[in-house]
Amino acid sequence: MQIRRFEAGNMQEALKRVKAALGPEALILSTRSSRDPHQPRRPRVEIVAAVDHEPHLENRRPAVPTDLRPRNTGRCAVEPAWDTGRLQEALLASGLAPGWVNPLLRELQAKKTPGAGTLPGRVQERLLQKFSEAVEVTHPGAQGKRAWALVGPTGAGKTTTIAKLAAHFSLKLAKKVTLITVDTYRIGAVEQLQTYGRILGLPLRVASQPEELKPLVEGLGDNELALIDTAGSSPRNTVMFQELQDFLTVSPVIGSHLVLSATTKESDLSSIIARFGCLPLESYVCTKLDETEALIPLFNQLVPQRRPLSYLTSGQRVPEDLEPATKSRIAQLIIDQIQWN
Repeated sequence: MQIRRFEAGNMQEALKRVKAALGPEALILSTRSSRDPHQPRRPRVEIVAAVDHEPHLENRRPAVPTDLRPRNTGRCAVEPAWDTGRLQEALLASGLAPGWVNPLLRELQAKKTPGAGTLPGRVQERLLQKFSEAVEVTHPGAQGKRAWALVGPTGAGKTTTIAKLAAHFSLKLAKKVTLITVDTYRIGAVEQLQTYGRILGLPLRVASQPEELKPLVEGLGDNELALIDTAGSSPRNTVMFQELQDFLTVSPVIGSHLVLSATTKESDLSSIIARFGCLPLESYVCTKLDETEALIPLFNQLVPQRRPLSYLTSGQRVPEDLEPATKSRIAQLIIDQIQWN
C-alpha cells in the first residue's frame, strides 16, 4: 500500500491532487485543516490518502464527468449518473469524517441499482437513510419522580434550555415542574433562572452544596419533574468538575444531559464529549442551531458515541425554539450542509 500526504488551499483542490496522483480508487485516510506557517492567515487543507497498489499512469481510467445528475438517455429506466469520486469530494468537502464517508461510499457503490432519479433524489434519499441510521435519538422519560440535570461548558445554553424545557412540560404538557440551580458561581445565574420561574409560575430552589440538593430531589412528588441548572464546567477544570460529580451523584433520581452548542469547533467538541463522558449521561441536547451552518462537526462527534440526542434548540423564544430530536430532522440538517454543485 502506498500512503501519501497532500496539501492545498481548499478541500476540492486537495482531492483533485489525490486523484491525479493516486487515481480515483484512492482511499482517504484523514483530513485536517491547518494554516500555512509562512502565511498564517491563509488556510490549508491536508489529506492523507492511500492506494493498495503502485499507481501507473498508463493504467489510469479516463477522467469521468463530474456531473452528479443523470443524463437523459431516452430510456425509461437509466442508471443514476452520479460519480463516486465526485460524491466523495462533496461529502469530504462538507466536513464529514473520512472514517464515515469511505464505508458509506463502498456500500452505495455495491448497492447501486438501475432506476430513474437525480442525485438530489435517488442517491440523496439513500444518504438521508444512512444519516438517520448513524445517529441515535431518545425522548427521556418524564413520568414519575424525575430530576434532569443539564451539564456542559460555559456558554452552551443550559439555563435558556432549562427555561424552554420548563415551559414545554408545564404549559404544554401540564406537568408539575420545579426549577433547581446549583450554579452559585456565575454572577446573575440565580437571578436569571428566578426570572424564568416567576414568568412561568414555577418554584425555584437553590442548592449550594450537594447535601442540600439531595432532599430537594428526593422530596419531589410522584409525578414531578425537577430541572437542575449547573455551573458551566471546563473539561480542564478538575476541581469544578469534581464538584459537579458530587452534585450529580447524591441521588439515583438525577439523570444528566450534556448540552452541546452547535457553534463549538470540532476539536473542542471532542474534548468536551470525552471529559463529560465519564458521567452517567442519558442524552445530549444540541443548542444554537440558528447560530451556525456548520453542523457536521457535531455529527462527526456524535456518531462514534452512539449516545442519543434528546432535544434541539434554536433561538431565544421560550418554549417555541425547542424541538424533540428525530432521526429524520437530524439527517435533513446534515444533507442541507452538503454542496452538491
